[in-house]
Amino acid sequence: MAEMWLPGATRYNIGNTGTMNGGPARVTHHATSNTTDWTFKNESAYFNGGGRGVAPHLVADPFTGQIAQYFPANSRALALQNANDVRTNRTGKYNIQIEWVFTKGEVVNGKKYTNLADTPMKAWPTIRAWLKSLGIAETFPGGAPQSWARDTVSLDMWLKQGGHYTHAQVPGNSHVDPGPLGNLFGGSTPKPPVTVPTYEPFPGAGWFSMGRRSPIVAAMHDRLVAEGCGKYKSSLDKDVIGSGDKASYEAWQRKCGYTGAAAQWPPGKTTWDRLKVPNV
Repeated sequence: MAEMWLPGATRYNIGNTGTMNGGPARVTHHATSNTTDWTFKNESAYFNGGGRGVAPHLVADPFTGQIAQYFPANSRALALQNANDVRTNRTGKYNIQIEWVFTKGEVVNGKKYTNLADTPMKAWPTIRAWLKSLGIAETFPGGAPQSWARDTVSLDMWLKQGGHYTHAQVPGNSHVDPGPLGNLFGGSTPKPPVTVPTYEPFPGAGWFSMGRRSPIVAAMHDRLVAEGCGKYKSSLDKDVIGSGDKASYEAWQRKCGYTGAAAQWPPGKTTWDRLKVPNV
């Protein structure tokens, strides 16, 4: 059975617990962003004192590895604003809210840090193991954070997809923290798949200049012939735009219903898209 209190964390059982609404379990990452105080001692004490009304589950120091906890995992925390009638603090079976003790631009041991991704993140291995024991998926449904900016996810995503979110992504909130977090889940960072179009996109009317050599021209040649519009006298140098391409394409534009000046060279986007020249 999963532990509701993180083993090894300093426990501040501040009471005022609340039930969760159920649904996919998740994590919400925050940053304390305190321009006058960067110490774990003072930040963790704040949420046990005057900051109890906005307390998270965890306060974690990325430089020392220290961790404090204020609510059990199965209670809502208080670090999020509602999204109208959606009580975002209560979304999910769990919504573990982590306040990283970090401020953009803070200086530690003479080095300036812009993002949490640049820090040792010493508390993360301990927290990560606990989150995994709670069954929280290691994914960012809205994408891993790339900057200190709002990146609000849809309310539908927030309610239906578990995993990791940032304060900047939660609907109904206005904060931009915690900024880039780095590769939290290990392994190589997957790259988005490269989508190759099935057909050549329209290169623009100006591209179709006489004498241009390109495999696209040869592919166009073949498609015009296949459509019964070939006016070519030869298939030599079919990858070079010439008079045969001009006559053939004008025949194609007439087949598409264009007349007069509208059917004349050069190609237009509408007829090009209809020709479906294979991607080369």
